[in-house]
Amino acid sequence: MERIGSTLPRKLKAPKCQTLEVIDETFTTERGAGPLIFLPLLEKLNIIHAIQKSGYPQTAILSDIQSVLSFLALKIIGCKRLSHDTKWNMDRVLGFFAGLNVLPKQGTLSSFSYRTTRSSNRKILIELSRIFKDDAIEQGEFNLDFKSIPHWGDASVLEKNWSGSRNKTIKSILALIVQDPSTGNVSYTDAELKHSNQNQAVLDFVDFWKKGRGVSPKMLIFDSKFTTYKNLNILNQSKDKIMFLTLRRRGKNLIKMTNELPEDKWNKIRVERAKGKFQQVRVYDGICRLPNYIGDVRQVILTNHGREKPAFLLTNDFELNVRQVVEKYARRWLVEKEIAEQIAFFNLNHPSSSIVVKVDFDLCMSLLAHNLYCYLSSRLPGFENCTAATIHRNFLDNGATVKIKGGEAVVMLKKKTHLPILFELPWLNEETYLSWMGVKIKFVAGTSS
Repeated sequence: MERIGSTLPRKLKAPKCQTLEVIDETFTTERGAGPLIFLPLLEKLNIIHAIQKSGYPQTAILSDIQSVLSFLALKIIGCKRLSHDTKWNMDRVLGFFAGLNVLPKQGTLSSFSYRTTRSSNRKILIELSRIFKDDAIEQGEFNLDFKSIPHWGDASVLEKNWSGSRNKTIKSILALIVQDPSTGNVSYTDAELKHSNQNQAVLDFVDFWKKGRGVSPKMLIFDSKFTTYKNLNILNQSKDKIMFLTLRRRGKNLIKMTNELPEDKWNKIRVERAKGKFQQVRVYDGICRLPNYIGDVRQVILTNHGREKPAFLLTNDFELNVRQVVEKYARRWLVEKEIAEQIAFFNLNHPSSSIVVKVDFDLCMSLLAHNLYCYLSSRLPGFENCTAATIHRNFLDNGATVKIKGGEAVVMLKKKTHLPILFELPWLNEETYLSWMGVKIKFVAGTSS
């Protein structure tokens, strides 16, 4: 095992990771400095404390914090495949982020992920839901969506699930992703769903949110095949009367009924589309009855919305005006696109032989990295609505020199076009004590490349 700061063997064999010793040394990275920007946030937002409370496994060599931060570092830099470790296995700065000399090898990371449990993942999700929230107003509105994470292999015991991106059913792991549209944060994930319990996923999220926040969600927005009418009735009859907004599965009788509606019963409204554009749609606001559902349900029918067939929105909220109902679901369509973009950057690992990372844990790490990027972008003027890929390219994909002396780490970031904007962040202009590492860290801007 090599001493930190010593010269690597001539064969450039990757050194084994070991716990960081705070000794005086200097090291550099060409492009791996991005995760260091988040180190003060991990302290200020109590994310380290959240990891400790979650009960993740530890070894005699690696603590739970070091193992989790090793995964987080790879998520932040958008590492496409964890098994392709030549990109990061000898980067001293990435190791420093996790409190190590270098990051663990892929076999160690894989072993750790499979020792994690759903209980630990659920605990950290609860803690993160309390950390990443809108302090000004908590709307309690959530978009829920299933994501099929495919399995590439002939011998598979996985069930087949519908994949919208491929327009067919594929052998895959079914994962639930819940997003708060008011902040853009991902609030909850679950990759342990089966056909037998996927209809209950909406009720599981309600229980999760009540346990974590002490209150029920106010409105849940999801697709037509997300749950059953019976569960819609449970939401409506609950003590807090949770509102829902969903699509109704259309059939030929519904389409025939729509075509027979008189023209004077229809209204025209404008709804926002992507990139600030607007579209005029035809709407009919009425009521209907559903099987296994007690009482009336509000039904809003849309035509001229860019599809050949009409869309049928169902909700138990009779107070919203029809424009608000349509805009809420239209915003969910935009969110689906955003989730797809974020997943593309954070690279949800396909459960194949080349990438052996437990998907439920991988989703939790993607959630944490996504929310850190949202927190960062919301504080960068002019970049509030940018994707993680854009933020990484403009601000984080950079090199740095790290000098550790007397228990203080000075990070000198290389000159970059948007570096002055980055240094408007308050935590980059002050010294932060990293209690779990025993090091004070501060940042300075480089004056040359």
